[in-house]
Amino acid sequence: MSKKKNLAVLILCFCCMAVVLATFALPLVTFKTDIYVKRSANTFVGDEKYLEAKAEVGALAAEYEGSYIEEAVTERVNSKGVTTSMVTFTVKETITRSGFDFMKASFGYEPGMTGIGATGSAHAWLFLLLICLALLLWGSCGTLATPRGELSAKTDKLYLLAGVTALFAAIAAHAFVRAIIYTFSRQVDLLVGGHIQNEALLADLNTFLYHGKAGDSLLDLLKGLTVKINWSITPAFIAMLVLLCGITYLRYGKLKDTLVRGALYLFVIIVCIFILYPFYVMLITAFRSNAETTDMYFLNMLPTQWVWSNLKDICDRGVLQYLLNSVLLATGATAIAMVCGIPAAYAMARMRFKGRNLFLGFVIMSQMFSPVVLLVGISQLMNTLHLNDSIIGLMLINAAFNQAFAIWLLRGTFVSISPEMEQAACIDGCSTVGALWNILLPMAAPGIVTTLIFVFINSWNEYTISTVLISTPSNKPITVGITQFSSFNMIEWQYLFASALLATIPVIILFMCIEKHLAEGLTSGGVKG
Repeated sequence: MSKKKNLAVLILCFCCMAVVLATFALPLVTFKTDIYVKRSANTFVGDEKYLEAKAEVGALAAEYEGSYIEEAVTERVNSKGVTTSMVTFTVKETITRSGFDFMKASFGYEPGMTGIGATGSAHAWLFLLLICLALLLWGSCGTLATPRGELSAKTDKLYLLAGVTALFAAIAAHAFVRAIIYTFSRQVDLLVGGHIQNEALLADLNTFLYHGKAGDSLLDLLKGLTVKINWSITPAFIAMLVLLCGITYLRYGKLKDTLVRGALYLFVIIVCIFILYPFYVMLITAFRSNAETTDMYFLNMLPTQWVWSNLKDICDRGVLQYLLNSVLLATGATAIAMVCGIPAAYAMARMRFKGRNLFLGFVIMSQMFSPVVLLVGISQLMNTLHLNDSIIGLMLINAAFNQAFAIWLLRGTFVSISPEMEQAACIDGCSTVGALWNILLPMAAPGIVTTLIFVFINSWNEYTISTVLISTPSNKPITVGITQFSSFNMIEWQYLFASALLATIPVIILFMCIEKHLAEGLTSGGVKG
C-alpha cells in the first residue's frame, strides 16, 4: 500500500512538471500597442471620406500581425446649429509571447532591479525544473517500497536537493513575472520619457515585439504599450506548489506537520525581511554616489559603483569624534544609573521603612515629565554647576532621566528572587552587602543586563537635550552631529546613512558582548539539590 501511494505521489509530481513545461508553450504575456492614429474631420460614417480613410488605415494595419482597427465617432453641434462629426481610427496591435519566446529573446542581465532579466529567469526556471526531475527519478529509483523513516542518507539527500531545487524554480518563476513587469512597464516608461538611455534595450524591444520593423517610430509605439500577464501562468504556480508538497511527502511520508513547520519558517523569514529592510537601505545608500541617492526614479537597487570614500569623507567631517562622544555619554550615563539604581532597587524590594510607598509613587510620577518640559530648568541648573556644553553634564542628565526606569525594572527583578537565598548567605556569615554582591546580583543578571541595555540605548539615542545644551561641535554626540548633513537646501543622503551605519556598530558590539552573559544569567541561579 505504501509503495502504491508513493508511486501515485511521484506520478503527481511528474504531472506537475508536465503542466509547468506545457505552460512555456502557451501565450503567457499579451502586449497591446497603438500603431497608428488617424483623425478625419467632417466625416460621417458611411460617406466617401470615411471609406477612403478606413481603406488607408486598413492598408497600414495589414502590415502588422494581430492588428485591428478601433473607431471612435465624435459628434458636436457648432454655433450655427450644424452637426459635425469626426472619426478617429486607431490601429492597435495585440502581440502574445510564450515562455519559449522569452527564452529565445535577448533580455539578458540588466544592472539594477531586474536582476538576470526575463530571459535569464525563464532559462533558470526551466533548468531548475529539469534538475528537479532528474533528482526525483534518481532518488525514487528502487526506494518507493521503503518506509519513509528508513530511507538511506543518500536518498534522503536526493529528495532534499529535489525540494530545494523546486523551491528555487518557484522563485525563478516569480522572478520571471517580476522581470516582465519591470522591463515592459517601468523601464519602457523611463525610455519613452527620456529619463534613461538604453540603446541595447530598445533594440531588444524592437526585435522581440515588432520583429525589427519599428524603425524610428519605436518610441511612439512603446508610448501606448500595455502589458498583461495571462491566466495561463496561474496553473504553473499551482503546479509548483503541489510539486513541493509531493516532494515533501516522498521524503517524510507525512505532509501536515512539515507544511506547518515550513509555514512557520516562512513567516519568520518574512518578518525578518520586513525588519531588516531599513538596514539594507541604509547599507546600500551609505555607499552610493550623490547622483544615485538623489535619483527620484530609483533606477538601481544596488549602487552601480560602490563609493567607499564616503566613510573617509564623514570621518574628515568629525563623525568619529561624535561617535566617541556618544560612547562616553552612553557608557557614563549607564554606569551612573546602574550604580545608583541597584542599591535603590534592592532597598525598595527588601527593606521596610517609612515613606517607601511614597518614594515608589514618586519614582513612577517622575516618568510623566518629558525632558522638553524641563529644558529651561535643566539649562539653568547646568549653568549653575558649570556643566553646560559638556559631556559630563549630559551623562548626569541622561542618568537622572533613566534612573526611575532602572529602579523600577530592577526592583521587579529583586522581588522575584526568593529572600531565603540571602538569609542562607547571612547565616553563613555574609553581610547584607556581601549577600547582595555574591548571591543576589548573579541571580539577577538577566534583569540587570536588560536594564543596562535599555538605559544604554536610551542614552545613545537621546537628541533633544543634547541639541539644546551642546553648542561646541567637538562635544556633540552622534545624534546631533549627523544633522550637519541635512539642511533646508540639500540632504547629503550618502553621508547621512554612512554616519548612521557607523552609529549602529557600538550598539551591535554591546549586544554581542552581553548576549552570552544574558544567556548564562537565564540558566543560572538554580538551587542544586
